[in-house]
Amino acid sequence: MEFSFVTIALIDISVLSICLITLWWLKKQVDRYKVLSEETKEQYDTVLGQHNTLQEAHGVLLTQHDALLEEFRVFQSAADRRYNTMKEENATLRSAVDALTTEQKALQSAHDRLAGRHAELVERVMPVFEILAREKLMEINARNET
Repeated sequence: MEFSFVTIALIDISVLSICLITLWWLKKQVDRYKVLSEETKEQYDTVLGQHNTLQEAHGVLLTQHDALLEEFRVFQSAADRRYNTMKEENATLRSAVDALTTEQKALQSAHDRLAGRHAELVERVMPVFEILAREKLMEINARNET
């Protein structure tokens, strides 16, 4: 099989065309890769900046958390002390109320006894007063008649 110069030239042109098309395609891929690489780098830089910002915000929040935690501990300590004081005051007041309740019961009992004694005395003394009143009335009437 013999190839003519024209046949070889056509094959060379075809191979050259394929190579040129491949080179053009590769250049497009490289350009696309460069664009994607730049976009990725920009996104990476953006993400890195956001990461740094978030780390700073996290540090601020941790500081605030520690400060609030300390405030809470101080508040809790004060609340515990106040609770214990109120508990002691409550026990003291409870004792005072119990003592007053006991005294009130004793006074009520004494009142009941005195009320009974008063009724007894009124029952015993009233007839005497009635007699004395009649005698006094008779004496006044006798003076008036004379």
